[in-house]
Amino acid sequence: MKKVKVFRDKCYDCRNCELVCSQTHFGKYWPRFTRIKAPSSIPELKGPVVCRQCKNPKCVEACPTGALTKGEWVMFDRELCTSCGLCVEACPFDAIWLVDDELLKCDLCGGDPNCVKICPGRALEFDE
Repeated sequence: MKKVKVFRDKCYDCRNCELVCSQTHFGKYWPRFTRIKAPSSIPELKGPVVCRQCKNPKCVEACPTGALTKGEWVMFDRELCTSCGLCVEACPFDAIWLVDDELLKCDLCGGDPNCVKICPGRALEFDE
C-alpha cells in the first residue's frame, strides 16, 4: 500500500506542503485547514505530520458513523461525519485534526499527493 513517507531530517519547515494542501482542498492558501502539519505549526514536532495510512487504522475502528473507511487507503466521507472527534482521539500519530467542525485527514490527493511534488527538501515521498 502506498503512503506518504516522512523524512524529518530533510524538512526545511518551509510550509509549502501546508499551502499546497489547503489550496488543493479548499481553493485557497489556508494553512489552518491543511491535512498535513509542518513543524512550525506544532512546536513539539521535528518534521511534518501526515496520516500514515495504517494497515489496521484505529481512527476507522473509532468512527461510529462509518465516515472513515479502509480501502486502498483510509478515506473520509464528509456527509457521514458528525464531528464527534473520536477518530482524532484514536489516532496514535496525531495525524487527524478537527478544526471548526471540519475533519482534516490526508486523502493522498486521490493517489497523487501534491505535498510530495512541492517539497523542496524531499522530506516527503509517496511510496510503498
